[in-house]
Amino acid sequence: MDLSLAEEYLLLALDDTSGRPLLSAQHLQFALAGAAVAELTLRGALDVSDGVDGGQQDRFRVTGRATPSDPLQREILTLLDGRRPKDAIRKIGQGSFARTCQESLQQGLAARGVLREEQVKVLGLFPSTTWKSHDPAPETAVRERVLSALTGTADVDEATAALVSLLHATDLTRRIFPDEDRRALKQRAQEIAGSEWAGAAVKRAIDEVNAVMITVMVAATSAATAGTT
Repeated sequence: MDLSLAEEYLLLALDDTSGRPLLSAQHLQFALAGAAVAELTLRGALDVSDGVDGGQQDRFRVTGRATPSDPLQREILTLLDGRRPKDAIRKIGQGSFARTCQESLQQGLAARGVLREEQVKVLGLFPSTTWKSHDPAPETAVRERVLSALTGTADVDEATAALVSLLHATDLTRRIFPDEDRRALKQRAQEIAGSEWAGAAVKRAIDEVNAVMITVMVAATSAATAGTT
């Protein structure tokens, strides 16, 4: 089954037993935004301008070389054009648009039988929705591919390297593979994220996305911590 980078990330970020995310809702939405940007970059629809290609330097530029078939991805592409990476991630990674993107991904996976939507009540009172695994095969294939990359038992293609980079930026490798050596996984993920696994334009765009995600999520965590003191 063909999955987008955002769909792959989402499957790994959901706990198979509870159907709930392994990270906060805000962090998940920023991560899915990063995955969407990475996907568009990998497909050649988007890059970061160097200032001599007709775009504004250090801002996202729609290349015109590829047009997504998905309406939501086309909308994301339009929203990103001409924005600085930090501003772009904030634009699509929070608020109602981010929730719409996440809901679209979840509903799409449920429609294909990968996830199962369940209505539950938190503390027996508050209604909530969970997304549990229904067909584990697609997620298992993604897990095996990522683990092979992290343990060095298989070559790393561009899509896998991008996914590993996103998982590393959100510190999820240790939670997805709790039985593996955490230090070794983190070191390998860092090596993959820092390696020249893609063309210069693709690598630069995803590096920008990861840097923004880390900055935004650290700021969000610090704000949440300050609010509890």
